Amino acid sequence: VGEGLEHIAKAFRLNPFPASWYYLTLGQAQYAAGQYEAAVETLRSDETYRTSSRRFLAASLAQLGRLDEARAEVELFLVANPRFSTRHWAATEPFRDARTLAHFVDGYRKAGLPE
Repeated sequence: VGEGLEHIAKAFRLNPFPASWYYLTLGQAQYAAGQYEAAVETLRSDETYRTSSRRFLAASLAQLGRLDEARAEVELFLVANPRFSTRHWAATEPFRDARTLAHFVDGYRKAGLPE
């Protein structure tokens, strides 16, 4: 995870006008590293907020114990993604490390995303 954060930081340095997916990728890496406050700040940036990144924001908030905020983000995420399922997401994401996948699933469940 640390190496991923280093590469993302380099990408931001090399591109003064990063695309929104840079912020999504950074937020995911911060979440995976347990940097939940940083992930919340990143995922609430104008560049990525109000996108499907809300599920990662909700998981970050849930890990911080900010469950009311997490559930509010879940509700907004589900408006745009009514068929989302944590189980389907977990089965289709290409994680190399089962512990990292379990960490994301744990955050999704704490946030109240559908099983």
